Amino acid sequence: MFRIKYLLGALISVFSLVYLLFGIAGWVQGSAMYMDILTCFLLGSAHVIIGGWLLLSSRKDFRIENRRVDAILHRMILANAGRVIVTDLARHAEIPEYDAREFLERRSKNDVVFLLEGRNGSDVFFFAQQYWNN
Repeated sequence: MFRIKYLLGALISVFSLVYLLFGIAGWVQGSAMYMDILTCFLLGSAHVIIGGWLLLSSRKDFRIENRRVDAILHRMILANAGRVIVTDLARHAEIPEYDAREFLERRSKNDVVFLLEGRNGSDVFFFAQQYWNN
């Protein structure tokens, strides 16, 4: 869900530039009425505020999801003696498989992890024993 909020926030923020540019162009040229310029600036400001709120909200949702997936990963490491299958993590965390794989690959850069690539596409990440009890 955080990706949708992020894209909407980015698009709304970029779209606000159109309003602001119309307002600035009308002000500089002097061809627009005062109410038209004010409307452009008000709509542009509203879009910037809404887009910024969506961007911040998506960042918060991303952090919450990362903490939740990290807690599920920790439980899986303890339960399976360090063995985590990508599809199992995706199923337990209720996220797409490519997100689970990306999360495990990011985590493997910081931790001692061995990767075993399965024949049927089910990759297995083995976490070192020092992470079982953490």
